[in-house]
This record gives sequence, structure tokens and C-alpha cells, in this order.
Amino acid sequence: MQLVMFDIDGTLTQSNDLDDEAFLQALFEVFRFSEVSNDWTSYSHVTDACILKEVCQHQLGRNPSLDEVARFQMRFLELLAKGAASIGGIQPVSGASSILSELLTSSDHHVAYAGGAWTASALFKLQSANLPIQTIPYAFSDDDESREGITAIALIRAEKQYGQTFSSIVYVGDGVWDIRSARKSGYQFIGIASGDEAESLHNEGAPFIFPNYDEPERFFAALRSAA
Repeated sequence: MQLVMFDIDGTLTQSNDLDDEAFLQALFEVFRFSEVSNDWTSYSHVTDACILKEVCQHQLGRNPSLDEVARFQMRFLELLAKGAASIGGIQPVSGASSILSELLTSSDHHVAYAGGAWTASALFKLQSANLPIQTIPYAFSDDDESREGITAIALIRAEKQYGQTFSSIVYVGDGVWDIRSARKSGYQFIGIASGDEAESLHNEGAPFIFPNYDEPERFFAALRSAA
């Protein structure tokens, strides 16, 4: 049995730009931080928890308090919801709904979610894009600030929920940080990207890169190759 673990932003939902804008706006509104690097690869881990922590360390010389984190998360989610409403909802990556449906009914695969967003925002984006949430195990930035920690927790939860271990694990992501963390964790990798992002994944050694899920037979062939 193979576990297929999905990132969210840019992998299942077309939400990267909306997420970036809301995050930076929330930093300004809650902390008054106006000069913040949006080169996410410059942070130790490309996760909401780690980015917020390191921005506060740089700007304030300390970690954010629990109250500050809670206020930031609340405003960030409000801004995400406002942004999503202005564009008629977050759209799924083309073919994502169909590929998830096929995987969820497959006798050879199980599905898990593992991404760098906080749980509330990740679930909001999945829900806005009308992608399945119920019965799918997940781990996000609330669980660990590193992507390796997040995927490890998602794996543990998947093993518990599905009542088995897995012969292979494939991580599906869109960023160079996704393939790097997958490599560190010993997982196979499939990239969902186009243009410069696809080239970056290619340069990182991604064996399979697709712009979307519109050719499911090719995606499933990649899963078989990774088994």
C-alpha cells in the first residue's frame, strides 16, 4: 500500500499569491512590520510557524507570545477569507478533485495532507476549493515548525487511521522546499508546477513534474514508478 501525501498551497489549491499577500498584510496589521522578506527560502523552514517566529526574532529580538500568535492567526484567516470572497472562492489546481477521488477509492493508495500552513488556514483553503477533508489524516504548522516534522506526524496519523504501515510514501508538492524535505525524509516526490517553479524543481532533481492533474494516467504512472 502506498501513501500519497499532499502539500496544499500551489499543489491542491491555487492560493499561493493570496496566502502570501494575507500573511504579509497580517504582519503589518498585528505587528506593524513593513519590511519583511518574502523570499521564503531564506527562512529555516518554509512554514507559517517558523516564518512568524523568525520575523519576530529579527524585528523584535524575541519569539512571538502565544497571544500574539493567536491574534496573528485570527487576522491572517480573516484576510484569507476576505481575499477568497473577492475572487469568488479559492480554485483547486486543475484536476485535483478528480485525482483525490480516484486515490480515495483506490485499493492501492491512501491519502494524507501535510503542509506548511496552519491548520485553520489549510482547512479553509481546502474547503473553499471544495476538496475533501473528512476522513483524511493531516498535519500542519501547528504540529511542528519544520516540514520534516510535519510529514513525520502526518505519517504517524495515517498509519494509525488506516491501521497499517506503507510500502512506499510519495510527497506531492510545488516548491523546492517540498522536494528538499521529502528527500531528507526518504520519501519519493512528484512536483506540481509550471514555468520557473517547474524549472526549479527540475534543477533540484524532481523525477516527475506535472502542471496539474489533467492527465491522471501519467500521474498514476509516476506513482507506480515511485513504488
